[in-house]
Amino acid sequence: MKKTMKRSLATIILSTALLTTASFPAWAAEGSNLAAFAATNAVTSYTLTDKVEVEIKSILNEHESDSTKLGAVIRVRNTSGKITRVPDFELRVHMADGTDYTLQPSAKNVKSIQPKSQQELSYLTVVDGGDDAALTDLSFVDVDLEVYPKKETTLLAVKVDGSNVWNGSDSSITKPAAILKWGEAFALPSLRSPLGFIPIDIHKEITAKGVSTVVQIQVVNPTKERQNVPNFGIDGKTEDRVYSGSRAEASVTLEPGEKKYIHIVIPTDLDTEFTSLNVVTPEVFSVAAGEGKFLDNSYRVGRINILLPNGAATQGVIPAPDYALGTPVKLDSTNKFVPSNVDVSLVELHVTSNEDDGFNTAIAKFKLTNNSDRPIPIPAIQTELVSKDGYAYGGKRQALTALSVVPNASYVVSYSYALPASETGEGLKMNLYSQQSSGETTYKSLLATAKVPVQKNDFTGKELSVYPYQITIKDWSISAILQASMIYDYKLKLDLDIKPDKKVTVDKFNNSLSFELFDKVGNPVGKSVQALSGEGRLYNGTNTIDLNARSNQLDFPIQVKVFETFTNEYGEVVKRLLTTFKQ
Repeated sequence: MKKTMKRSLATIILSTALLTTASFPAWAAEGSNLAAFAATNAVTSYTLTDKVEVEIKSILNEHESDSTKLGAVIRVRNTSGKITRVPDFELRVHMADGTDYTLQPSAKNVKSIQPKSQQELSYLTVVDGGDDAALTDLSFVDVDLEVYPKKETTLLAVKVDGSNVWNGSDSSITKPAAILKWGEAFALPSLRSPLGFIPIDIHKEITAKGVSTVVQIQVVNPTKERQNVPNFGIDGKTEDRVYSGSRAEASVTLEPGEKKYIHIVIPTDLDTEFTSLNVVTPEVFSVAAGEGKFLDNSYRVGRINILLPNGAATQGVIPAPDYALGTPVKLDSTNKFVPSNVDVSLVELHVTSNEDDGFNTAIAKFKLTNNSDRPIPIPAIQTELVSKDGYAYGGKRQALTALSVVPNASYVVSYSYALPASETGEGLKMNLYSQQSSGETTYKSLLATAKVPVQKNDFTGKELSVYPYQITIKDWSISAILQASMIYDYKLKLDLDIKPDKKVTVDKFNNSLSFELFDKVGNPVGKSVQALSGEGRLYNGTNTIDLNARSNQLDFPIQVKVFETFTNEYGEVVKRLLTTFKQ
């Protein structure tokens, strides 16, 4: 029989506009790369009869210790204008050792095809034996049982490219066009989808449920029609193991020209480091179980291998641009978490040591600016600092904030980070995430990333930057007043000039100043926490602060350390040393 071939419509060429985003730099592949990928991985159609064409979607040759699973999924298309019965044929595979096997049809295979439409037929068989032979040919054979001896006619024979045969989750994808670097766009021609996919972020998350790696993929619809994201997953590969991931969003629909994110959550071990990712698609073979019931045998077929740099699951792989404090962060325009009329800027980042506790603390302040004419809820942005060595440190948000930002004003939210004592702050990267959930699955979605500068500390100066306040200490003195009870009462007198940023709204949740008194050997003996906003706040001019230290003897020398302080969401009191008074 004469065989003709043509390229599938899945080779839709996507424009370069597919890969441009307003938030991330142009590190992704160019549109021409995606077009070339789609063309190279196009599905070939074969003529089976005058009314039916077929495509080979998947071929499985999975060898196990005592058996081999052989399978194929065939897409059949009715090219006529009338309903057509699926041709009667046996699907056979030929192995390199000369053995032929007949694959069994799935119980759910359809018997007919509507005009100008297509259906998928699934075939599978499990054979005994440990022979690891390659699958070389696929044949469609018509068997006429009405004559004796039976007559067999080969309707179509296809030579199988070994790189198109999936040998199970442990196998490697070898087709050069299907091996991509991180950030390169890809399509899924085997699923006949016109959508484009771009890897955006990969990071590790540790929750009460365990450790997982989250892969974030941007999906782009370049067509003029609504499109559903096809069913696919991602497996993570290490040097010696494969970890299976599942989609957090089960069903995603894109309007024409729309971009959305999907997230794949891969349960892992704490020390798991992936070397690459496999994009896989599911296939199902069904066996009748009586009374209209079926037993489904599912397996996944690898389509694309995405290479990862070392340590990618820890530190991500997106190049982080340099960032200037106080400027709006370039958030991903696809996100629906932070409204487009809200600017987010990092206004302070300090790293201070905690000598008594043996670790360092970083404190970051983010300013949220509402550029609209109505109040906007304050988004609970998740943050993460990543060292130049790839170690990630999650941020802990201040415990309480206002519910919203008033129109044409700003609000400040503080975060704390516990860092090892060896962390100097050089070369830090800041990641911003939104916290998402789907059913019982929670995950973070990347909003932005940038290299951030750490501000220098001056612990003896009289100019204190406690955003949104700039505080100048004009004069100070510590006094010990002898009470009638023969107890010394220590007080701190401050002459202050406090200049607030009038565009920033403040409330009772604003950070405070903690004044802590230490005796001559360095032991804490008294403390007073003073607000910078609200009732009882510090004000311009002379302030007298009772240090709540009572002693029956006059101590000298003494010192007062001034800290900025707040309580984070875990109930931890966080402090940053501002200056020290010694007397």
